[in-house]
Amino acid sequence: MDTTQKHTRVAQPLLIVIVVLAATATACFGQGGVVTPSTNSLPAGWKVFPTPVDNSDVMHCANFARQQQVSLSDAGTLQIVQLPQRASPIPPPELPAGAKRQQGMFGYESILKTSTGWLLGFDGGEWGGGLWFVDANGTATQLYQENVHGFVETSRGVMVFLGVAHMTIDEGRVLIARNPVTADTKLEMLAPLDGAPETFTKISPDAALVVTTHGISRIASSGEHQTLTHSIFAILYPNSIVVTPDASIYVGMRLFVVRLAPASKPGDYTEQWLVPEDCEQLRLERYTCSCSSKSQD
Repeated sequence: MDTTQKHTRVAQPLLIVIVVLAATATACFGQGGVVTPSTNSLPAGWKVFPTPVDNSDVMHCANFARQQQVSLSDAGTLQIVQLPQRASPIPPPELPAGAKRQQGMFGYESILKTSTGWLLGFDGGEWGGGLWFVDANGTATQLYQENVHGFVETSRGVMVFLGVAHMTIDEGRVLIARNPVTADTKLEMLAPLDGAPETFTKISPDAALVVTTHGISRIASSGEHQTLTHSIFAILYPNSIVVTPDASIYVGMRLFVVRLAPASKPGDYTEQWLVPEDCEQLRLERYTCSCSSKSQD
């Protein structure tokens, strides 16, 4: 079962055309490319889209669109690439040498090598998950029984991002495993999240940004946390987040790239939903949402 589809609404076998009225950008952008943002400009080839409304035709269509993935080059340049329509199959989980598979070790796997061994996290969606520590001898000890989405190392310990979104359940939190991590480590509550974690990135030795089903937050290993924006991300499955040299935050997801641009007041941001410049209308036909210019009609 594809657990990434747990929020997907059933498409009607009809053609739905949604006209998009959005600001104009300055360059064309194809299936993928490189853009260089600055404080006062949008990424080249992208434009601002009116912020969609929950349960709207736009959001319904976007749920069936391809993923936009954001990343940074070695030089700090923002890159946006459209991913293939179908996700690659989940490969069988890999375990450290000598470790034996235990019940609950299935689904998406996260592995972190520590100074004392390995942390293994598993996310099987509605079927569960868990966190294990594996020592140098391959002995695996379960530390926690909850869906694990990944890790961020900090000077105070390892942040562990947990949560699940399925049916009426949508919850998440961040725990911390203090250094050094061992089979006897007891995880501590670090910060609650407003929904299940989708993607995250380390932004300093002791802080990370996390995108949930409901927004973007900053989490520090001290326990301090701040919600930067509340948004309707659940059915768009955010897949990546980066911070560019001008301090803008970009999130890649289905159809859209969402940008938080620094505002005049320190710590505040302007939220912008971006689409390629030639995106003037959305088409939902069966199970595919596409974006094109009117001239293609």
